[in-house]
Amino acid sequence: MTRFGSIILCATLGTGLLACGSNATSTKNAIDLAPLDQAVSGWAVNTALSKNGSVQPMTASTKDEAEALIDGAAAPFYKGSYTPTTFLWQNYVNKTLPAAPPPQGASVILYILQMPSADQATGLYNSLLNESEYSGQKNTTNDWQPTSPTLGTESRIENTVTAWWINFHKDVFYVEVMLSPSFGPPPDYVTSDPDLKSEAMRFAQAVASKF
Repeated sequence: MTRFGSIILCATLGTGLLACGSNATSTKNAIDLAPLDQAVSGWAVNTALSKNGSVQPMTASTKDEAEALIDGAAAPFYKGSYTPTTFLWQNYVNKTLPAAPPPQGASVILYILQMPSADQATGLYNSLLNESEYSGQKNTTNDWQPTSPTLGTESRIENTVTAWWINFHKDVFYVEVMLSPSFGPPPDYVTSDPDLKSEAMRFAQAVASKF
């Protein structure tokens, strides 16, 4: 896998910020929330996966642009009334984790979606559970669970068996963090490793702390 509400009237200001009635609004944009190279200790931007040739996050402002970035996997984010104003994708690599040794190390895929309103961010967070990509572990011990501590307004984590996947939302933003170990044969990695779960949480907390 490549990737791992109600509507209210909103106005886009000249700065790119959003004014959404009584909804909470943010003074930040999606790029403000993406960790820089090595900002989360051990995690470097993986420029080998960059389509823009730099350490800067890749962004899209339309469904077609987002699907071009991640090979069509953005469709669930644009269904029905959901219309992200910015879709951000960034990739990171860490070769210092004992649970995911070199040469591959561990990787993180980060998505940050800036929505037209906080209601849309909440609605997207809830609606994605109806998508097949998000229900693969449904009714198993690996199914989505609340994170501890809570990230943003609401957050959940799932053990996909090959990765730890965290979703959360706050204000007008919806965020996904997927951490995968190296895919060499055992004992190069251990599926469901709790140390990698902790590392996924550490990375997600670093993103959440930027709100």
